[in-house]
Amino acid sequence: MFPTPLAILMFCAPESPWWLVRKGRLEEAAKSIERLGRKSQLNSGETVAMMRRVVELEKSEKEPNHWELFKGTDTYRTLIVCGVYAAQNLTGNLIANQAVYFFEREWLTLAVFPAEMVPCFRPNPLLTQTAQRPV
Repeated sequence: MFPTPLAILMFCAPESPWWLVRKGRLEEAAKSIERLGRKSQLNSGETVAMMRRVVELEKSEKEPNHWELFKGTDTYRTLIVCGVYAAQNLTGNLIANQAVYFFEREWLTLAVFPAEMVPCFRPNPLLTQTAQRPV
């Protein structure tokens, strides 16, 4: 149901100005910027020039590799993302979503609710000691 209106609206959407600049179609990019922005606050020529400069800078830089995820400030970003991903499984999502099949197969359907609730209530004492505001 949802993809049908989205497919219809896709034909009404303008081309991305960034894509047009990358393809070298600068006049069309300027028209797209004028269509998307406020004409009173926008100079499409300057915007296209800025986009061309950014595209040229992107082409001049070297290709990134996976080791750069662990260098400098990117190390913190990588650790945050990995921590969020691990937290999803450590809070019981893995048990709640995948274990039902095994519980039903072994006649342990009553164990699903406690198995989901224990990880949810476990971190609360830790939060009340370390949080800046009371929980």
